[in-house]
Amino acid sequence: MGILNFFKKKVKNEQNEDGNNNINTVEVNNETEMISNKENFPILIQETAFSRKYEEESAFFEYIDFKVAGTSHYQKDIKKAIKIENEDSFFFDEKYDGMTNKEILESTFDEPIFIYHNALFSNCDLRLEENNEYDPKAIAVYVNDCKVGHVPRKNFKEGKKYIYDLLKSDIRHPISASLYGGKYKINRDDTSIETGETDYKIECQIVIKTDK
Repeated sequence: MGILNFFKKKVKNEQNEDGNNNINTVEVNNETEMISNKENFPILIQETAFSRKYEEESAFFEYIDFKVAGTSHYQKDIKKAIKIENEDSFFFDEKYDGMTNKEILESTFDEPIFIYHNALFSNCDLRLEENNEYDPKAIAVYVNDCKVGHVPRKNFKEGKKYIYDLLKSDIRHPISASLYGGKYKINRDDTSIETGETDYKIECQIVIKTDK
């Protein structure tokens, strides 16, 4: 074999090796990209004045959040719903974030620790209230079969109409209710715990799932 043919063969072999390496690199990059894409879920694809819609790997999820209106008028009913929850489920077992008075003194300052902060009720539903004298399109919020307020009108006009149209068409989606406020403990001077109480408030979230 002449020296020229030797170098030609050597260059060809090196090119083949580079080509194989490039193929391997592309395969690795594709795999990395696929993994990366999976890790990027959920992807926010739409946001309105009252909702956010995300794409997940196998479905689309739209989330509608709102604060229940009129809860100050239904404090007795909310406390009744809490009592039912305490008797029938474990969602309200942990009080004051599971912290003792000593732990509150050691780890917090001037920050109210509520008895049932952000606790989830196990049963929540919405009901049309067409005989409501103030709003014929009113939507009442019920927790554990206790009326605790309404879907708000103020600053939520589009969202309320969207929910009303769903209910009017007898279309229902999962809804959750979270509890805020109520009795609390607070460390104000690093020596003792004070107690107090505010009105209970409730926030709701409707989840609308659409399969791909």
